[in-house]
Amino acid sequence: MVSVRRSLPSAVSFANLICGMLAIVLAVEGELWYAGALILLGYLLDGLDGILARRLGVASDFGIQLDSIVDIVNFGAASAILVIQHLRIAGLRGWAVWIPVLLFVMAGAYRLARFNLYAPKGKTPDTLGLTISTSGAFVTLAVLSNLSAGSRLFPAWIFIPLLIIVAGLMASRIRFPEFNHMIRHRWASVGFLSACFALTLVLQPVIIWFSVTTGYISFGLARAVVRSL
Repeated sequence: MVSVRRSLPSAVSFANLICGMLAIVLAVEGELWYAGALILLGYLLDGLDGILARRLGVASDFGIQLDSIVDIVNFGAASAILVIQHLRIAGLRGWAVWIPVLLFVMAGAYRLARFNLYAPKGKTPDTLGLTISTSGAFVTLAVLSNLSAGSRLFPAWIFIPLLIIVAGLMASRIRFPEFNHMIRHRWASVGFLSACFALTLVLQPVIIWFSVTTGYISFGLARAVVRSL
C-alpha cells in the first residue's frame, strides 16, 4: 500500500506525458481540437500530481525531475507544434513562425532548469517567471479560441508576437501569484465559479478559459509594475 501511495503522483505525471505525446501526433495529423484538448487535460493533471505528492507526503527530487521532463514535452513541444499547424493551415509558415516557436520552447526549458536549481523548500504563493504549464495552456487556449470562432478571433500573425511575449515572461524574474492562492477564500471561489458558469451561457467555454488565463497573466504583470513604483 505504501508503494502504491508513493507511485501515485508519478503515475499521474506519466498520464500527462501520454497526453503530450498523443497531442503531438494528433496535431501533426491536423486534429487540432483533439490535440489541444489533450494538452489542456495534461494541464489539469500537472496540477494534480503536485497536489497528490504534497497531500500524501511523498514529494521527492525524482518527482520534480519527472515533472519537468513531462512539462517540456506537453507544454513546450506539443503546444509549439499545435501553433505551427494552426498557422500552417492559415497560410503562415517559414522562419517567421519557426523562430518565435523555438524561442518559446527554449524559454520554457530555461524556466524549468532555473526552477529545478532554485526550487523553494515548501509551497510558496508566487512563481518566478510564468510557468511553462500556464504558458503552454495559454497558447493552446489561444489556438482553440480562434478555431471556435472560425479563425476570425485573431489574425494569424498575432501568434508571432504572442509567442515572443510569453517566452519573455517565462524567462523573466517577474513573480506571478499561484492561481489557487488568488481564489483561496471560499467566497472568492464561489464568485469566480459562478461568473464562469454565467458566461458559458453566452460564450464558448474555451474562450472563457482563455479570458481567465489572460486576466491572470495581466494581473501578474500589473502587480509587478505597481511593486516596482
